[in-house]
Parts: sequence; C-alpha cells; structure tokens
Amino acid sequence: PITHLYPPPQATMAGLEVDATNCCIPLNTPLTSHHPPLPTTTRGEPCVLDGKVGRWNKEKKGLVMYGSGRLIVVRELDDAELGGCEKEEEKEERRVKAFVYRGHTAQVTAAKFSRSGCYIASGDIRGKIRVWSYDNEEHLCKLELTALAGPIRDISWDCDDRRLCIVGESSKTDSSSPCCRVVQWDTGVTCGELGFHARGRASSCDFRPGRPMRIVTGGADDARCMFHKGPPFQRLLVESCEENGGKSSEYSHARGSVHCVRYDPKGEQIASVGTDRSVCFYEGKTMSFKGRMEDVHSASIYSCAFDSTGTRLITCSADGTASLIDAIERKVLHIWHIADHKKVTADISSEDDGNGKVPIGAMQKGCAFLSDDTPISIGHNGHISVLPYPSDHIPAGTTTPPTNIEKIRLLTGHQAPIDAFALHHESDTMYTADSDGIVVRWTASTGHAQARLNPPPGTDTDLSNKIHSGAITSVVVLDENTVLTTAWDDTLKISTNLPKNGGDEITTQVTQSLDLPAQPNAMSKGTNVVVILTVQGLLLYHDSTISEMITLPYEPTAICLSEDDTTLYVASPDYKIYVYTLSPTADNPLEEKHVIANGHLKTVHTLSLSHDQTKLASADTRDVCVWSTSDYTPIVSKSRWCFHTQKITCVTWSNDDSILASGGNDDCIYLWCLKKKMKRIHYKFAHRGGITGLSFLKYNGNGEDEKRMILVSSGIDACVNHWDVTDDVATKFG
Repeated sequence: PITHLYPPPQATMAGLEVDATNCCIPLNTPLTSHHPPLPTTTRGEPCVLDGKVGRWNKEKKGLVMYGSGRLIVVRELDDAELGGCEKEEEKEERRVKAFVYRGHTAQVTAAKFSRSGCYIASGDIRGKIRVWSYDNEEHLCKLELTALAGPIRDISWDCDDRRLCIVGESSKTDSSSPCCRVVQWDTGVTCGELGFHARGRASSCDFRPGRPMRIVTGGADDARCMFHKGPPFQRLLVESCEENGGKSSEYSHARGSVHCVRYDPKGEQIASVGTDRSVCFYEGKTMSFKGRMEDVHSASIYSCAFDSTGTRLITCSADGTASLIDAIERKVLHIWHIADHKKVTADISSEDDGNGKVPIGAMQKGCAFLSDDTPISIGHNGHISVLPYPSDHIPAGTTTPPTNIEKIRLLTGHQAPIDAFALHHESDTMYTADSDGIVVRWTASTGHAQARLNPPPGTDTDLSNKIHSGAITSVVVLDENTVLTTAWDDTLKISTNLPKNGGDEITTQVTQSLDLPAQPNAMSKGTNVVVILTVQGLLLYHDSTISEMITLPYEPTAICLSEDDTTLYVASPDYKIYVYTLSPTADNPLEEKHVIANGHLKTVHTLSLSHDQTKLASADTRDVCVWSTSDYTPIVSKSRWCFHTQKITCVTWSNDDSILASGGNDDCIYLWCLKKKMKRIHYKFAHRGGITGLSFLKYNGNGEDEKRMILVSSGIDACVNHWDVTDDVATKFG
C-alpha cells in the first residue's frame, strides 16, 4: 500500500497564520489511500493547471497540480487512469496517490512548481502568495506575502528559480495598486515594474525559460499582451508589422480577454489564446508577431499548453472541445469532442441539451500536458478528462504515444464538501454526497471513484450531475441496487443501478422522487424500514411509501434504528436519549420504552449501534458514551472519553465491536477500546474542516473478509481517506 505521495510535516512552525502541522496530514498516520477533490472552477475564468512538475519529479509521469477550494492538490494519476494497466485484477489493487496542502485560508486560484520541482508557489483570491518546499517532508513555508490587492490569477517562475511573476487584479479603490508584479522568491522584494492592464485586471503570465529573460502578461479586459525584459523588468515596446494589420503584436487579439499566454519549453515561441477564439504566436526573444490561427474553436478559448518538444500545443474551449495544434505549421491536427463524450455517458441527446448548445458542465476550463506528454483537460463540472493521443500525429523523434487509451477517460469525484457517507459492504460500494447535490459511487476497498449518480433522463441538460437542488444531508443504501438520499430541497430521491447502453457496465440513476413535508437532516436504516429525521419530527419509509409525520414533544437531533426494525433511539436537545418500540404498520408507530437521562452534558449529535446490537454509542460536542441495550446502563459514561474539542459528527464500530471510532469538527479521529478504556489513539488533522463519515471495511476487493482493520473516512475537505489502523490498535490496545 502507498502511504503518501510525499511525506507531510511532523513539526510546527512559528510565525505563520496557519499552523504548519495543519498544512498536511501528519507523517506518522497510517494513511493508505488518499483521494483528493476535483479542481474548483469559476464561470468565465480559466482553471490553472500545472503539468510541468520540474526536474525533481520528472520520473513521476502522471503528476498534475491544481487548486481545489482552499486546498492545493498534487495528484499522481496511476496506470489504470492513464491506460497503462488493463488487467482487472491489477486495477483493484491500485491506490490513488495524492498530496494535499492546506496552508491557505482562502480559495486557491493558482499554483506552480518551480523549474527544479523542489518548491511550489501558490496564490489565492485574497492576493496572498505562499512559497513552500515540496521536497522537504516538513513542507516549510519560505515566503508568505500579500502580493496583490485582489485575486491572484496566475504565477510563473523564472529559469533560475529566483523570481516570481504574479498577475491578477488590483485594488478597485487605489489606482496605484499594481495588477502585475515581479518579486524575489525568498524576500518578496520587487525587481522591476510591469505594465498595467486595463481596469487593473490581468489574467495570465509566463517567464521565458532561459536567458535573455522575458515576461509576457495577458489582460483580462483589454485583449492585450504586454511584453517585458529584464531584470530589472520594464516594458518592451514592439513595433507594428504588416502581418498583424499594421498593429503592434501587443494587439494581436481582436477583443475580450487574453485568457492564457505560454512559452514553449525552449523559449523560442509564445502562444496566446482568448475570447476571440484565435491562437496567436510570437517570437520568444523579440516578441514580434509570427502568425494567427482564426476560429480554432467556436467559443472562448480558456487555456493552452505546449508539450515537451515545443511542437504541439493543446487548447481547450467553452465549446466543449480540446484541440491539438502543430505549433510549427500552425494547423489543427486533432479535436477531442469531450462534451459529446459526456453527453453519451449521461444519455443526453441533442434535443435534450437546449437545441444542441454546449452544457455548462462540459465547458473546458483548463488543459495541460503531463511530464510524459499525456494531454488532460478540466471541465466546468470538475471532471478530469485524460485524452487519447492520436497515434498519427506523434511528434518527430517519438515512437509511441504517451497514453494507451482509445477513448476519453473521465476521472470524477467532488468539488464541494462531503456531507453524507454510506457503505454497502457486500457489493464493495461506497456512496458520498456533497453540498452541491452530487453523489459519487466508489469502489470501497480501493478508494477509486467510479461515477457520479445521474438525474432522471433529460433533466441534467447542463451536465452538472446534481440530483438534488440543495445540500444533501444523508445517504442510505437499501440494497445492492438501491440508494436513498435526502437533501435541503425537501425531497427523498431513490436511485437505482441500471444497465448502461445495454452493456455490462452500470449507471446509477434517480428513478423516483418523493416530496417531504419538512426539511430532512438525517436517516437511519434497519432491514426493511428507513427512519427520516426532519425538523418537525420523524418519517418512516416502508414498502416504497412515506408515512405521515410523527410529531414528538421535542426536536430530534440524532436517530438510530436497530437491525430488526423494532427499536428506535432518538436524541433530544435536553441531552436525553429516548428509546421507542417501532411498529411501522400500527396506527401509533412509536411507543416510548425507556429514557436515558443524565448521560450527557450537551446535546447528542450522533448515535450508532454495535453489530451485535448489544451496545449503543452516543456522542455530543465532547463526550463519547457507550450504553448496554439490555438494561441501558452505562458501559462508558461521560467524562471518560472526552477529548474531542468540537462537535462529534460520527461514530462507528469495528467489525468485531471491540473498537469504536469517532470523528468531529475538530479535524480529529479517535479510536477507543472497551477493554482498555483509559487509552486512546488520536489521528490529528485527518480532514480540514471536520469529519463527516466513518466506517470500517468488512470485505476486501475479492469479496473475502478483510483481515486488516481498514477505516474509511470522508470530510468537509471533499477527500476520501483509507486508514490501516491494525498495527496502531495492536500496539496501543494489545
């Protein structure tokens, strides 16, 4: 198993606003799989990707970096995702490799590797830039600087790894505030003055990868590329030429924004793309105009990138396509129709998607070549598309294409915080749901995302894959083929596994939607009955119908249903746990059986029954308690397991009911043992923002009993983690 792509820190750092120990998952944790979130995208803005990972990482062919919320994700695509592994048994043994950096306090907008690959510079929407080490296991921050007054849009390193070019937006109230800066990477000292774009908005920049040094910047509002020489850097005025209609090469684009400017690896040529759908080329040193390709796409072009040879350029556009361009002869060699591929995958016809318009989710916002020249593209819905390289357009000197895949591969996951989590052990399937209304199906044993659940046919015209219009609050797996979800749109969605295009593959699609009379907050499943907790009371889902609202004299905060559907445990705001006998078909389905009083000092937020149904675990904002279900006496009472510092959101039992795991909003996971009540295992900083789901695996990928103690967790950071806690449990608890 793979523990980390690169080791996270163990030590703290003084003087930073963000504690360095919380920048990564600590090194001494038994993390075996770490699936990161997808890139964050914004309508009308390009998504910055970095596939040029530097000399230190050149052996890792599938490495790509991007921003996701306040996180920076360095993700290594494995052989199964890149097409190098075709055997099913090998695919099941794979683990997703990823490193997630959590040092920013605002949404990350750009991140770039240094030329050496040892450092990363990252910027956010508040104009703050951080330069931190990637090759060091502590990932120390070398520079933290408020570089711009507005959001940072792009970053570039010079050829010596000594200077950084930073572009973005200036202050809206201070006209002297810059939108482009060049600073020393270690001190933050400005080394030159760059040109000012219209309205103080710049969208892209790039350093020439060699001497003499040059910088090119693109404007977000003035359709203008500005060129600079140095150090110290200053404007380089380029004379007009007849090839550009008698205008300077700064005005090569006709209108709108210049979304992306990039140098080729040798520094001989510059390419720029923008709103006018054209690709412009410039000479690398003099920056004189060399040529223009008109109407390469039918909509705005958001990004471009050169391959390692400098002869191939990839572009992506809002028209849902990516194009491979010969940068020498300036002609389109191949077009990947990513939007059409996604429509086929989602069973959307041209009549369903708004008269043939490109769905918003399929608009391509960023693209890059990986270190082995594998082309990838990012859609507005976050999907990473691994593109098959056309074998008839391989650059000179290359004998084989970088990828072995024959069709586009979509890598899925979440862009928003994961709020709900459910696991079906028998089918080795896991479901996670986020605050955007998206549900993802996973292979539980390996941590690979299979696909997103699809809305009813003909409804997902924008390819957003949202099955709810509000944040999803709970997920329950009824059986191998049926999933229930509730959300703040006050609906219960029933999704079913169906054959995909008449083949062996399956797609999980919403087949029924039921309105709820009140806002749901949680669900609990027995065998044939599902109890839905709402703000007004309880609802029962039984025999494909929803009962009338069951009102209670208090507002329930947590529920748990026994496996035989006969006993229901309900927590109340007065710190009590009510025990009811449940009869779904009776006129009065609930009959109070017992009240566990004086067990907690604060409101209980989560309940969980052991697998043998003999023990009930309950947790509030501090205490984890365990009760005997035979006489409701405490096995572990309050103030014993009391080390969480914020709300405890989930508890789960190990397969043999000997270990109890708890996770909370304090980012921590604790393991407790009934035989060694005075001891505990503590995993710090497991998920930034808090843990939302925990479960132990029962079976491995081959359907056999899992011999190791594997804990699966999900969190607000949209990550899904696997932890092998076997050795820690044996060492701590014996």
